[in-house]
Amino acid sequence: MAPHVARFSGFDPKALRLLGALEKHNDRAWFAPRKARFEDELLAPLAWLVEDATVALERAKIPIGGDRKRSIFRIYRDVRFSSDKSPYKTHVSAYLSYDGGRTTPGGIYIHIQPKQSFLSIAFYRIEKPMLQRWRASMAAHPARFTRVLRALEKKNLRVIPPEDDEDSLARMPRGFEAYAASPLAPYFRLRNFCTHVDLEDREVTSPALVTRVLNLARDAKALLEFGWSLD
Repeated sequence: MAPHVARFSGFDPKALRLLGALEKHNDRAWFAPRKARFEDELLAPLAWLVEDATVALERAKIPIGGDRKRSIFRIYRDVRFSSDKSPYKTHVSAYLSYDGGRTTPGGIYIHIQPKQSFLSIAFYRIEKPMLQRWRASMAAHPARFTRVLRALEKKNLRVIPPEDDEDSLARMPRGFEAYAASPLAPYFRLRNFCTHVDLEDREVTSPALVTRVLNLARDAKALLEFGWSLD
């Protein structure tokens, strides 16, 4: 097998400017003549980022990856149930997971948007059976999840708390009311278990973004392994 040749060299600053312009001119008439630019300046480098990051993660023996066909989200918004009928997202994004699926819990979400880019380890909107197992594990073995939180803290990371997550419950979930006084009480109210790092535009335009993806997976290893064990 031929050695992998890295292709991702960073997003060109003009690609970020194109996304910024799309936010101001979010309509089909403006986008149509610029679709080829969008594909060349944004989708192509995003595909290379997915491929290079997948190889880097594989070499590090971290079971997360993807490919250019399945991992990249469409630019088109689903406006069927939204009052905002803007046809396009104003960011590009991709998701790497252990089976390549875009909805598989416990992967890396990549979000590229001018001045709002970030990476996230995402157990996002996990299904109720897994969520129940997560809560039951925290209840039965609180020290185990506490170790996860401490491991994240050592890397300057945290699980996004309820006050910053609009999906979280206002009260303790049914069956876990007895843990309302527990130090882990806020985490019982979560429906998502995510941690993320913000990216500056200069990082997005650098080939070192691949390393940033790899390092986040390494730094959040404790959270990933905890969640995977419950899947």
